[in-house]
Amino acid sequence: MPAPVATGGTDAAEKRSSLTRYLVSELMQGGREVILEHRGQDYRLRITEAGKLILSK
Repeated sequence: MPAPVATGGTDAAEKRSSLTRYLVSELMQGGREVILEHRGQDYRLRITEAGKLILSK
C-alpha cells in the first residue's frame, strides 16, 4: 500500500487535509487498473485512454 501524501495550507485546505490523500500513480504502481476490496466486494479502478478514472463493481 502506498504511503499517504501529506497536505497542508490555508484554513479551507486544512479541513480537507485531515483526509488521507493517495497519489493514483502510486496506487496503480505503473499499471492502468487495480482491484480495490471493500467489505468483501471487489471494485475495479482503471485509468481510461483519456486519462479519466472509472470505478466499477
